[in-house]
Amino acid sequence: MSILRHATPLRWLASLVVVLVGPLPALAAGLSCAGQINCSETSSFVAMLSDFRTSVAGNDRVATATMRFQNKLNKPLILGYVTGSGVVTDDKGNRYVPGPDSVRGIGAVAGSNVDAKFTLEPGEASDARFEFTWKASKATLGTTYELDLTVQEFEALAGGQYKPGKERVLHFTNAGQKAAITVAPTAAAVGVPTDPCADLPRCAGGGAFIAQVVSLTPVGGPADRHHSLKLNLTFRNVSSQPIILGYKSNSSAAIDNLGNGYVFGRPGTHDTSFSGIGLVTSRAADPSFSLSPGESRNAAFTVIRFNSGGKQLGTAWSYDVVVNELEILPSQQVRTGREHSLHFTDLSAGMPAVSTGSAAAPADFKKAVEDLKNIFKKK
Repeated sequence: MSILRHATPLRWLASLVVVLVGPLPALAAGLSCAGQINCSETSSFVAMLSDFRTSVAGNDRVATATMRFQNKLNKPLILGYVTGSGVVTDDKGNRYVPGPDSVRGIGAVAGSNVDAKFTLEPGEASDARFEFTWKASKATLGTTYELDLTVQEFEALAGGQYKPGKERVLHFTNAGQKAAITVAPTAAAVGVPTDPCADLPRCAGGGAFIAQVVSLTPVGGPADRHHSLKLNLTFRNVSSQPIILGYKSNSSAAIDNLGNGYVFGRPGTHDTSFSGIGLVTSRAADPSFSLSPGESRNAAFTVIRFNSGGKQLGTAWSYDVVVNELEILPSQQVRTGREHSLHFTDLSAGMPAVSTGSAAAPADFKKAVEDLKNIFKKK
């Protein structure tokens, strides 16, 4: 005990945590695609094309890809999408390319400009969303697709600088084929964090929080001019620290099982399609949606399919929305942090109710530290 007596408070705390919960296991680079389709593996991460859908937007054909990245390293990993590198090609030779504001959840790299907000902790997985557009005209549509894009690794330096690392070219064949979203751990992958969404229906994880679709309500029918969906989501803080979330403007969208797209509203208009959560734009961020550890709150979103009257309506939908983590600085300014692209599939009207009364507990280490802090506060 003499070692603890002469240690600094922080070292004493760390030593006591080791005594209570044991040494933390090292995270080996043991995550693997393990033969799964539409999975690309590097020495630093695995990338799984978990969802790929095509839809129609006016005269355009849109291909939407959801990709899950998981860190294989025992240190944080920073990734950025190399601007202009993404392309989808179908079996007829048609090329789908990214449009404005078509990348969600991951920062962009353009020359010396780097958005390093997509940082994955050891073993952490997070989604990014990419949209590719082709002006279909009267050309023949393809039925199979290939997807290519490039991401770059970065190393954080002192003073908020970043050192460029390796560029990773990712290629996915037959992108429309259904893929699982779980990256298989090998026997060496000790210490991989538990997915807080595991075994929870209609759930998407955002690191410090999870979100579940509680209900989906269609509004209107074939005789109505437009058709809309109202979605109710529950957000829960699964970390040991308070968090603040905000909805990223214009990011709410859905696709039905017939390939019809639903959007937040008319392009170029102010986004009013949400309630219960603050809005994040390029100019301002509303920090009113705060969650204490373990706390949950609901938010509602509406998406609309314009000019659907007299046309067939779908019966199932996938839904995408982007939320930002926010931070209030000592100057009371609000800083926009990590961006999370949340993706939900197999949604329908009258879905079974989900229980949101419990959440996955934080990691044992974090919990032990928080318990010890509370003990010291009582002294």
